[in-house]
Amino acid sequence: MSRRTPWIIAGIVFMAIAVPVVIAGTVLLALFGSRGDLRTGPHQVTAPGRALTSSVAEIENTSEARDFLGNSRLEIEATARSAGHGVFVGIAPAAAVDRYLAGADVDVVQDFDLAPFTLTTDRLPGTATPAAPGAQDFWVASAEAQSGAAALSWTVRDGDYRVVVMNADATPGIDVDGTFGVVIPRAFALSMVVLVIGLVLGVLGFVLLLVGLLQRPRPAPPAPPVPARPQPTLPGPVPAQSAPAAAQTAPAGPPPTVREQQPDAASPRT
Repeated sequence: MSRRTPWIIAGIVFMAIAVPVVIAGTVLLALFGSRGDLRTGPHQVTAPGRALTSSVAEIENTSEARDFLGNSRLEIEATARSAGHGVFVGIAPAAAVDRYLAGADVDVVQDFDLAPFTLTTDRLPGTATPAAPGAQDFWVASAEAQSGAAALSWTVRDGDYRVVVMNADATPGIDVDGTFGVVIPRAFALSMVVLVIGLVLGVLGFVLLLVGLLQRPRPAPPAPPVPARPQPTLPGPVPAQSAPAAAQTAPAGPPPTVREQQPDAASPRT
């Protein structure tokens, strides 16, 4: 493996981590801004019943979140669009709200959309007439106004809660302009920390990638010498070779046979 490869891989990894971190910091900053609050409204909110309530909000572990985010708050403001009935907004434990509104005509918010602003509600019909909401003592936060705006701010705590909007005299037919907000005191600091961490990771990844790309590749080791191959012998005339000396002398014939000379008949015998 080339010595450039670890630098390039590390740079790509750091930059890949930096991108979602920067996006998260940017989104937090865009939503909560420098004041640390997220608000929507005012929106027209209407319901035919005697009360408009949220579904049960189950809130847990606020003490741990408080150490990290600060004392988060829910802020609600409601302004009556018609005079004569006033407006009431309150937050209370869900069980207490259910007892208070038992048998009354109630609309329960199940979902909402912001663009455009719409509420999805379930209608719980009833005939009971609850007492004026401002006279009850179970609210953890409440506000009432006969004219103008009723605004409350509640520091979030553990428990099961409902938000309730009613006419101040508990008559049916709710028609208000509502503003809803969440305040997280340390949201701006948190978004800046996340954004800075993402930028630092991105710069570090870019530097690592640049170092890897600028490094010279390691020279390859010299190739081992290739042994010389024997040259093939080309065919050609074979030079005549002198015959051995023994071959050049004629071979000796068989030794002469010595024939015994017979005496001549003409020659005298001794």
